[in-house]
Amino acid sequence: MQKYYTDRLELTNQTRGIVGSVLAPACRIWLRSQVSQVDSLQVDIQGGSRQILGGTIPRVAVVAVGAIYQGLSLGSIDLVAENIRINLPQVLKGQPLRLLEPIAVIAEVKFSEADLQASLTAPLLSQAITDLFTQILAVNPHQTNWLIDWYQLALAPHTLMLQGNLTIEGQIAPIEISMGIAVRDGHLLDLDPLTITCSIDLPGSKINSYQIDLGNDLNITQLQLAASELRCQGRIQVNP
Repeated sequence: MQKYYTDRLELTNQTRGIVGSVLAPACRIWLRSQVSQVDSLQVDIQGGSRQILGGTIPRVAVVAVGAIYQGLSLGSIDLVAENIRINLPQVLKGQPLRLLEPIAVIAEVKFSEADLQASLTAPLLSQAITDLFTQILAVNPHQTNWLIDWYQLALAPHTLMLQGNLTIEGQIAPIEISMGIAVRDGHLLDLDPLTITCSIDLPGSKINSYQIDLGNDLNITQLQLAASELRCQGRIQVNP
């Protein structure tokens, strides 16, 4: 991950006490509350007394390994955020940490093939994939009895492959999807080439490329698909 440096400020004894006894535990508690499991979690807080006592944390770095978020196995995560405005007076009184303003987070996430395979059973991922291919195949889910049970995900250089069983209008057939993935302009995901193979004749199945707009809150700077690993780097805006 590309390194982002800020001036490291000296901590006074008072600020060290706040960071060690209040902020770091509050950050860890908040982060742990966002996931159902995490194997290891490191939080590094940097800043000067005037800034921190004023409710602004100049820099926070977080490294998490083995985190599971809503059933998604996230592998390893490396996050850096700067100039974070928080509700420090309330935190000092024992209340939960809360963001007061949007922040930009520089992130690097690594998924192994095993992580992604384990995540296929998570409704958040399986439904997202099904919704995507509902759009690609031009199937109206409100007019069609439509379901895909995804059971296999594999990674290869520049390629992601999915296998599942499609149930549509009482018919069941295996479906296989192979796609190249590339990022354009930071938030546009190009699925190209895209191949959909199914014994059932589906509208839109002859499509050979598709584009997804991930929104302006996300700016992906690097996306690498390698054998057995997916690595993503970028910047995301986190809102309160």
